[in-house]
Amino acid sequence: MEANKDFEALMGDVGPLEKRDLTLMVLDRIKIMLEKGILKAGSKLPTEQEMTRVLGISRPSLRQAYKFLSILGILRAVPGDGTYISDSTSKVLAMPLMFLMLMKKISLEDIFGFRITVEGELASLAATRATAEEVEKIRNQIHLMTSALADRKRYLEAEYEFHNRIARAAHNPLLLEIILIVSELLWEMRKALVPVIPEIKDDLRQHRNIYEKIRARNAEAAREAMHLHLRAALQLAKKSGLVKESDVSESEKAPSRKKRA
Repeated sequence: MEANKDFEALMGDVGPLEKRDLTLMVLDRIKIMLEKGILKAGSKLPTEQEMTRVLGISRPSLRQAYKFLSILGILRAVPGDGTYISDSTSKVLAMPLMFLMLMKKISLEDIFGFRITVEGELASLAATRATAEEVEKIRNQIHLMTSALADRKRYLEAEYEFHNRIARAAHNPLLLEIILIVSELLWEMRKALVPVIPEIKDDLRQHRNIYEKIRARNAEAAREAMHLHLRAALQLAKKSGLVKESDVSESEKAPSRKKRA
């Protein structure tokens, strides 16, 4: 009982939800609770009865919002126990970006443009900073992707880790954390894209090209190889309808960076 009183006292200035997009509003309130220290990554949410009373919504509305947020990976339901905030730090840190996307302040195309810039830089840094062991780990992901050509789920998992290996090999902690957050945001979209890749071997060739440029320690070529791959992925997303043609950003149109003097 004491814990319930503490929760309601802390939530006093969070306030009930307005009758608009309830999923968006529930996400907003969870974000506020995280900011205030009421909740943290891995925390169990208060009971549905407490949440509906404090937020001023019905149980069906709360459950609908929970279901959507579970699909995004922000929440996880434990049968017979309750609902928890994801214990993945990157998923929790991605919440502000998810919030902006749901508010339609930023689009998937905006995220793609950001990814083209940041991952291009990460590939360039990896070409000059990666240890021999890290280059070998990147190569191993190419082997895993090659062996998974007939299994697109396995291919996606290996491809996901390929990009993460490069990010770690860049040895830039800030860029690493940023791209891990963005990767969490794009995970569901990447799963939707893989089945519609017309020729998955072309995608594999793009990744092998990135690896070869990193192995050759050619920073500018590695950056350009990553740019070419991500632009191809963006075009595929447009063709599949995941990104609208009307949302084209200047970052995708921008020319590649020239080689530094």
